[in-house]
Amino acid sequence: MMFPFRRTALAFLGSCTLLAGCTSPRLHVYTLDIPVHSDTKSLQVSPQATIVQLSRIVIPDYLDCQDIITRQGEEIHRSPNSRWASRLSLSITNLITNEVAATQHDILVTDQPLIQAANMQIMIAISEFDVDVSGHAILNAHWAIVPHDRRKPLIRNIAHLSADGPVKTDADTAALMRKLVVQLADHISRSIPTTP
Repeated sequence: MMFPFRRTALAFLGSCTLLAGCTSPRLHVYTLDIPVHSDTKSLQVSPQATIVQLSRIVIPDYLDCQDIITRQGEEIHRSPNSRWASRLSLSITNLITNEVAATQHDILVTDQPLIQAANMQIMIAISEFDVDVSGHAILNAHWAIVPHDRRKPLIRNIAHLSADGPVKTDADTAALMRKLVVQLADHISRSIPTTP
């Protein structure tokens, strides 16, 4: 005769065995930016240095999450096994800041809060940023460069970018998206006036 306690224990062990055999796939976490390793440096910023501040990028609500998304027509596919390391708007802001800073050697470019007003502020809005399942990606964005000195002109620009590449893996999708953001950063960098 099997005691009730023993039957419960055997049922519990059986459930544990089933759960152990159904482990979920490993989660992959991606970032748009790729760290660049260089010699350690400490640079002093001149009080007269031009400071450019990037505001956090504005993107469509359905994209501003940690899901890696591809599109098939009107249908959105969210990756079950991969995520961005942070919200996509933060990742894009960080990548554009780093890319612009790398090409603008005579100015300080930051996306961090400042004690005093920057000489210029860059405000960027991405209206469309999609990668479809066939490997075609588009990024439509507009931006404004707002001078602290209101007597100087406001600069407005728009970019329609596209790229093609493999999307067999989430790493492929992340790389294709990074390629477009780097292109956008290049357009933004070239639109910054040489004098504040």
